[in-house]
Amino acid sequence: MRQEYIYLQQSNCHNCMRCVRSCPTNAMTYLDHQPKILKEDCIYCGRCYAICPYEAKKVKSDFEMVKDWLNNHDEVYLSLAPSFAAVFPQLQALEELLKKRGFTEILETARGAAVVSKAYANLIEEHEMKNIISTCCPVVTTLIEKYYPDLTDQLAPVVSPMIAHGKMIKKEHPNAKVVFLSPCIAKYKEMDDPRFQHVIDACISMEELLGWIEKDLRKDELRLWNDFEGSIARLYPTPGGIIATLPRETNYKYVALEGIGRIRSMLEAIRENTLEGYFFETSACSGSCIEGPLLSHFKHNEWLGQSMIRESVDNQKKIQPGPIPLCLDAKWRKDPVSRNYHTEEEIQRALLFMGKDSPKKIYDCGACGYETCRAKAIAVLEKKADPSICMPLSLEKAQSLSNTIIECTPNGIVVLNEDLDILEMNPAAKELLHIGNVDPKNMPITALLPDDALERLIKSTADKPEFIRIWYAGYGKLIDHAIVKNKPQKVTVLILMDRTKENRREMQMREMRDRTMEVTQQVINEQMTTVQEIASILGETTARSKVALTRLKQAMEESDE
Repeated sequence: MRQEYIYLQQSNCHNCMRCVRSCPTNAMTYLDHQPKILKEDCIYCGRCYAICPYEAKKVKSDFEMVKDWLNNHDEVYLSLAPSFAAVFPQLQALEELLKKRGFTEILETARGAAVVSKAYANLIEEHEMKNIISTCCPVVTTLIEKYYPDLTDQLAPVVSPMIAHGKMIKKEHPNAKVVFLSPCIAKYKEMDDPRFQHVIDACISMEELLGWIEKDLRKDELRLWNDFEGSIARLYPTPGGIIATLPRETNYKYVALEGIGRIRSMLEAIRENTLEGYFFETSACSGSCIEGPLLSHFKHNEWLGQSMIRESVDNQKKIQPGPIPLCLDAKWRKDPVSRNYHTEEEIQRALLFMGKDSPKKIYDCGACGYETCRAKAIAVLEKKADPSICMPLSLEKAQSLSNTIIECTPNGIVVLNEDLDILEMNPAAKELLHIGNVDPKNMPITALLPDDALERLIKSTADKPEFIRIWYAGYGKLIDHAIVKNKPQKVTVLILMDRTKENRREMQMREMRDRTMEVTQQVINEQMTTVQEIASILGETTARSKVALTRLKQAMEESDE
């Protein structure tokens, strides 16, 4: 069993959270600073993969394994999902090329869909079920098993066309490897379902196959495809395609639903006993399977696919009830997602922890991926969501912090438009320019800061911040100016710093330093004079002493004689 079918390629992720907001079951959440898939909640609809603009989601691939089978000359059958028409409208050219690449046979999954339609027609004729919900889409069956387990008895007890076709091929070729060409990620999961194991051996995407054969695929003239009994089932991947294969009946009313939101609304209505006697064709993808997640990279191809399909079927050849050549029975199980009970006190505490401390902060905007703040609080209690992710609160905090900084900074801040008129001015700037009681909006900056050099810098086209220091005699102040331009918003921000006191202190310090140096020099000079005088006196005394001592020595020498 695979552990993951969709996984995050973190190096490509920009944390835009589009996948989180698009997930219909909140299985894609944001934890530990990155998106994360909660496997137990996931229904593998593939929305997170299809909506990601950075290709940060990857899908498990069996393609290398399939190529090994082909290289080993194994018996390999390819089952083409009907939505192949969106990528490979040249069916004959595709078949020829793939056989040359080693495939034993190329068959349309629509053959399996035709048998499934016969099983549906039998259920409609028997008229024993309250409602019949189609089971071609594994996303829908998983959604009901996990989130509406009480309604599993209204799922048609019939396998999907993929499984039906796989069984048909295995019945005739027991040793064959069956490969399904899929538009859908959920088909990988369905293939591994223990109830359907060993029917389909591998799934590959149409994008993978195209990358492998595109350079050799003939782009010849489009031709209609060969007909077969039940070929109307080629309509399956188009909106209303299943219903189009069925004969009209009075036992059930036919309704086609696309998109998980609409399907959930229908399931809620059934749960409330307001719907009975309906056959529901259901597809998780808006636009049905021809808009599957693995076809999301083929922009606008659905129109070509739909036109080719509709040209290749006869809408009058409905599929009638009758005997089915193999067992298509499916048993759907209740597999509810576990939910813990949380008291109202716990939920309120979680809301407070999330910053929802007043009714005004209960936004229920859905930006975090949860429909309501209460649902998000429950997810936080279950450790399935980051409590700090709330866009309105984050914006409010950012604005509050920005406003606090601008309002409380000691520096003056002035915002100018292209005409050098004032758009905004903070309190520090008003105080600096002595206009506390005046509204300066739309006033020209030159009226408050008249300086030609400053005006030239503001008007310059320099990209980097500019700096200038100016003495304003009218204010008696020396002001430093930082000039920052925001070209996208076409505004200029002036940051004003009052350097008057600082400059005055510098001048006082310079004067003090000069006076100190003067006094010091005077002291040095006086000391040098004193030293010189002392030295002079010492010199005269020494000379006299030398003369007296010399005479004394001479006298003593004479007396000895």
